[in-house]
Amino acid sequence: MLKKILIGIVILAIVAVASMVLMIGYANKIKGSNEKILTSKNESPKKALIIFQPSLSDVTSLMANSIAKGLNDEGYEVTLNYPEKDLKYDISKYSIVIFGSPNYAGKPLTIVTDYMSKIKDFSSKKIIVFSTGADASKKDELEIMEKSLNGTKPYKKAKFLSSSKKESESKAYNLGKELSKE
Repeated sequence: MLKKILIGIVILAIVAVASMVLMIGYANKIKGSNEKILTSKNESPKKALIIFQPSLSDVTSLMANSIAKGLNDEGYEVTLNYPEKDLKYDISKYSIVIFGSPNYAGKPLTIVTDYMSKIKDFSSKKIIVFSTGADASKKDELEIMEKSLNGTKPYKKAKFLSSSKKESESKAYNLGKELSKE
């Protein structure tokens, strides 16, 4: 009887690990361009760029769009897109650059950190990194994202909880508004 229980536990563990590997592998794939531009009503607006990889639950997309709305409501033109294999944007045209990633197993997705590490010069930019996940006390993924900035310190780091979407959405929107004023 004990042998059957142990075999069952081992099988469950294998299935859990395999599921996690497949889930992370799927989430970490290049999604292709999904550019969205929130235009400003201002004549010569400041510009912000948000590069993020959507999570399986779309919480990361919701947070990226909420930050963008906060910035846009304060007059910024905001470009949102997914990371791609090659650098598509001239970072020098943006005063704020934001990177976002879901957190799986305590780490950001490599598609985001690889994209970040390709950018060599962040001078005179407000760089913000954010992650989404279930555990507010764990923020290791933000440190990993910071290391991908080639020595640049982010202006802000933020973690949004997937368990409280409405509260996190409000915090993300307020972050966008706050960034526009600083």
